[in-house]
Amino acid sequence: MNRRNFTQFAGASILGLAGSTAFAQEVAKGTPFKAKFAPSPGQLFGGKGQKLGYVDQLKLAYDLGFRAWEDNGLNGQKNDLLEKIAEFMKDKKMAFGVSVITGGAGAMFNKPTDEQKERVKKDLERGIEVAKITGQTNMTMIPGARDKSMTREEQIKASVDNMKLCCDFVEEHGIIMAQEPLSHNVSGGEPLIRSFEDGHLLCKLVNRKSCKLLADFYHEGQIGNGDKLIENARKTWDQVSYVQYGASPGRKEPGTGNLDYVAVTKFLRKQGFTGIIGMEHGQSKKGQEGLDALMAAYRKIDA
Repeated sequence: MNRRNFTQFAGASILGLAGSTAFAQEVAKGTPFKAKFAPSPGQLFGGKGQKLGYVDQLKLAYDLGFRAWEDNGLNGQKNDLLEKIAEFMKDKKMAFGVSVITGGAGAMFNKPTDEQKERVKKDLERGIEVAKITGQTNMTMIPGARDKSMTREEQIKASVDNMKLCCDFVEEHGIIMAQEPLSHNVSGGEPLIRSFEDGHLLCKLVNRKSCKLLADFYHEGQIGNGDKLIENARKTWDQVSYVQYGASPGRKEPGTGNLDYVAVTKFLRKQGFTGIIGMEHGQSKKGQEGLDALMAAYRKIDA
């Protein structure tokens, strides 16, 4: 599924949000969520329905009670728009979630080519530029592809030196490269890190404050660990800097799959986690009905 497109669905206007159902009237009051749930561009209204400008989407998110925001493609926006986004976020005291700092350039980080190194460097340079404008810290990093000539553990160990070079590049700018284990392939094939355990090993070995784990519970569920989400999160918690949600299977709003996000959210609170929880998923329904379902799902797990 395309990371930039999976949050799109056909939808509702702002006027529709204000009045079509009792639930919509309730959430339109803007009661802030306790947790820092972070929607993404296009997620709160329709891809084919009435569209809003970027800052107006932030206003809508704020009015619905969200106090955080994430955008995988933020680094692709022009700087003048980034400045407007940052101004609104600062004014409303909304927190910036992740954007993708690099997809790994198809490299095997144990043996990247010079061309791949240069592409990753350019990605990191742009990430630094964006972070200076937005003030964000966590940025998603995909640490390359698998080299099947060695075991995954061997390759992770062999990738540490190049990861440390990336840390050298971004660390002074306050950026945390949140390493994301993936259940699907990346440019170059199978990803280097597939599970919380893989990502934890990489971060422990790199041992830098700028290299931490992005705990995407959807991907952990997709690889068959849905019944061990909390157990696996607890084992790797010392390296987690960022969290993302999504139902598995289906990658829709919580409650539409087999993962217990009520229990996961309670676990996060017991850990004292007050960071951002990215809503990296699509919707099970369209239009106003879809928005109501999404809001109801997050109100339930935030209770």
